[in-house]
Amino acid sequence: MVAKTRRKNPDVEIERLSPNRTKPRISVISRNTPHCVAGNLTVETTLGLQRVMTFDPVNGMSMGYAIGTDGRAGLGCEETNRTWTTSSFINDHRSITYEIANNGPAPDWRMSDAAINKWLEMSVEQALFYGFKKVNWRPKPENIGVKTITAANRAQNEAAVEAWIATWAKDDEMIITLHCWYANKVCPGPYFIRQLPWLVREMNKRLQDPKRVPEAFVGEGATPPSTIPKEPTTSVTPTPTPTFKEYQITITASALNVRSSPDSTKSNVVRTLINDKNTYTIIEEADGPGAKRWGRLKSGIGWISLDFTTKK
Repeated sequence: MVAKTRRKNPDVEIERLSPNRTKPRISVISRNTPHCVAGNLTVETTLGLQRVMTFDPVNGMSMGYAIGTDGRAGLGCEETNRTWTTSSFINDHRSITYEIANNGPAPDWRMSDAAINKWLEMSVEQALFYGFKKVNWRPKPENIGVKTITAANRAQNEAAVEAWIATWAKDDEMIITLHCWYANKVCPGPYFIRQLPWLVREMNKRLQDPKRVPEAFVGEGATPPSTIPKEPTTSVTPTPTPTFKEYQITITASALNVRSSPDSTKSNVVRTLINDKNTYTIIEEADGPGAKRWGRLKSGIGWISLDFTTKK
């Protein structure tokens, strides 16, 4: 790719530049690295504009862009410079990084639709500016890199990860990389990682057809986007009866596990739904261990205990 430079994405509303960066970056920008903030924060707070924050030259804040829960974006480091964010010299010199606020706690670290859509829009704009017509991402296999990363073996892990990336990344593609590949982190969090296949597909649709009406991300478990992969059904899942009348519910628990079958003693947890006030549709009910009554979600991802729901 032809090296291009600019100060910032035109879609940012606010900035506070940190001195914690390497000036200038030494590599052509070819990557995009989303991070989680681990807090339900505004962009001002993330950048340190609404709280007392000193720029510690060793441990202080360093980020490319900050995205608040409300979807507003701010600049923390100019694109011409390298941030210190992913515990990887190689990745940080090649990547623009995004710190995205979380509106849900551990272990899932959920993000708001507004924040994810802002990252999606800025990522497409990044790809267009730097001349990429395709975005690529792959989940890292567990056998790639070091299982427990320390200061002593960090370089060894980085070399293994970069060797793996080289087997599938192409020069004409912008690739998505993750902080958890280079450090003992869950960043950007299970919730966001589960959305990446759909998000990358949507990026490529927008890049390949600029006149296409973009499809917005509307949240895990909702009916759209229709192209979010469904979990495969298993042989133990009963077939819905033709006479069942589907209905809608909301979740009353702070978090509710979705299981592969209506049995909490034998089935696997396939996903965790955070109480986000979303409405979900039940298309079947069943008896089973662990709940007075189980309900199957219309999205196809599995079964939930109806004990912690309210019928609308």
